[in-house]
Amino acid sequence: MDRKVIAMYLRLSGEDKDIGRNESNSIANQRQLILDYIQSDKTLSECKVREFVDDGISGARFDRAAFQEMIEQVQNGQIQIIITKDYSRLGRDYLEVGKYMECLFPLLHVRYIAVNEHYDSDNYDGKTGGMEVGIKNIINMMYSRDASKKVMAARKVLTEQGKFIGSFAPYGYVKSPKDKHKLIPDPEAAEVVKRIFTLAAEGKKYKEIARILNEMGVETCLDYQKSHGRERKHGTEIKVHQWSATTVMDILYSQVYIGTIVNNRIEQNQRTGYKSRRKKPEEWTVVENCHEPIISRELYETAHEKLDRKSQAKKARSGNSPARLFLCGCCGHTLIKRHGKYKCPANLNPAELNCNKVRMDAEVFENTVLTYIRVTAESFLQDLEKKRKTQQEAQANEPDVEVIRQKIQKLENRRFQAYDDYTREKLSREEMRSLRDKLQEEINALNETLAVREKEQVELSHVQDVSEEELAVLVKLSDFNTETIRMLVKNITLYEDGNLEIVWNMDDFIWKSR
Repeated sequence: MDRKVIAMYLRLSGEDKDIGRNESNSIANQRQLILDYIQSDKTLSECKVREFVDDGISGARFDRAAFQEMIEQVQNGQIQIIITKDYSRLGRDYLEVGKYMECLFPLLHVRYIAVNEHYDSDNYDGKTGGMEVGIKNIINMMYSRDASKKVMAARKVLTEQGKFIGSFAPYGYVKSPKDKHKLIPDPEAAEVVKRIFTLAAEGKKYKEIARILNEMGVETCLDYQKSHGRERKHGTEIKVHQWSATTVMDILYSQVYIGTIVNNRIEQNQRTGYKSRRKKPEEWTVVENCHEPIISRELYETAHEKLDRKSQAKKARSGNSPARLFLCGCCGHTLIKRHGKYKCPANLNPAELNCNKVRMDAEVFENTVLTYIRVTAESFLQDLEKKRKTQQEAQANEPDVEVIRQKIQKLENRRFQAYDDYTREKLSREEMRSLRDKLQEEINALNETLAVREKEQVELSHVQDVSEEELAVLVKLSDFNTETIRMLVKNITLYEDGNLEIVWNMDDFIWKSR
């Protein structure tokens, strides 16, 4: 018979972390505490042990990598016992923790032990810790929220003072050994940063700068950090070791290189710690002269003047050129208008692609496009009205979304009450499970209905958002005006047989006219 497997789960929040070591002391202490507990129990000491560690992750979050890996193995039947230092290591949201302790673990016959709480699911004679467990989990959640608020308040003070609060110094800098919140230039990488800004000030594009750096054999940011013992952990292996236009752009638009610290760009949910939204620039916390700059403000502004000028020119070209709207059905290139004809640019280099037949007289092409748009827009208007009418009739005969949500909430309350009745010994464990399973089935069915109704509402709102006035303009369109066409047309593809395909700017309607 195979030995049972113990999952030893260790977790520490970022705010409690001992930054000065590769692994926090608390993680080491948790490990030793659990190993001692295992060795003191004859049954447990004969089991295999697997370790799962989430270091620096809030207990309010349940998307922790090691935690999810452990749960996946639990669901696959690879783990039979889970041990943590206490309840709070499992998580600090009492509702979520309760789902695991009272639903998932018992359902999968997984034994759960919280050492410091003296809790063992096998030693309660069919009963859990009841209200005591619930109260402790509520306290853990309140502690997490309070700690989160304090950490955020402390970070806010640091950001307003222009202190660097990132985990890793940006490329070109290192953290001061005397003050981890202060940046000092890294001489070798700083020279590369200067080179990038100088090339940009000379009018070079992102791709050109990246190509020059690659030809010079300059290490990428990640490779440089790795070779200097400052490697970051990544979820996936980095296979490409070359400078890219995106990396160059990120450096050129970072104000850190002129001595400015920019913080508070992302708003976080205080309860979960997830990123909620990207703030507007006027909401950012910007503090100048925080550390020694790598480049002068004059060089920074010159580089950005060149970049902005190129961006505006590109925008002007793409906004007025009909070629950006029309595609080759053979290779996907955008068509060009030359010598009174629309043709694929690959025609200029037949050796590259054979698109010689993708061409059409400009006047014929434009008249054909106008005809297709007018006919299709008119059909679109008719179908739009039919769909709106059908959905409105369907909605009138279906329960309201809010009513369904209220029903789900009532069932959730009944499930919670069933557990409460069990802790008060009004229900046996089997009766509680049976009732909760039945209620969950009803909840699942209602959730499916809710998803359908919400999707219908989104579709209806989408239909209602479509401007009939804009469609009416296209129905009467007589001049080949690309700006008007762009209102509702995403692109038009010309095929070698002379047929056209129109793709509209609406997710639910893709029209193909041949």
